[in-house]
Amino acid sequence: MRDALSLADQAIAYAGGSLNADAVRAMLGSVDRSHAERFVRALAVRDGRAVLSGVDALREHGLSAAGALEALTALLQQMAIEQAVPGALPETDPDTPIARELSALLPADETQLLYSFALHGRQELTLAPDAYAGLSMVLLRLLAFAPAGGGVPSKVSPPVAAAPAPR
Repeated sequence: MRDALSLADQAIAYAGGSLNADAVRAMLGSVDRSHAERFVRALAVRDGRAVLSGVDALREHGLSAAGALEALTALLQQMAIEQAVPGALPETDPDTPIARELSALLPADETQLLYSFALHGRQELTLAPDAYAGLSMVLLRLLAFAPAGGGVPSKVSPPVAAAPAPR
């Protein structure tokens, strides 16, 4: 309890006398769910530039790469539940509407794959040159290894078979 009161006092001082969620997040360097939502949207349309811009935004604001992966993992878990058992997410959870919306953007196999990459990627952050480079690679991995035939078509067209030469 003493630690909680100390953090509350620090947050009030940090925010100049008021206490709100944004100020506490900024003080702690934690990541709000909107970053995870933007990553899912960018990955769903195969927008690598948006993914990298999102990572850069985290870096510029001093937000945690590990926190971003944690938020992404939690969001993907909710999306997977909605995809497997529609309507199973609690109506009282304020995150349910966005998880339902985003679950329609990716096929279930891609959601599962991205969840696995995000979950295992959390361990890889300590091995990367820096946490943001590790986060970039985890997120870009889905673009490189997206299941064939699933989801939104990639921007690269598949090769077209050449017509046989006349005899």
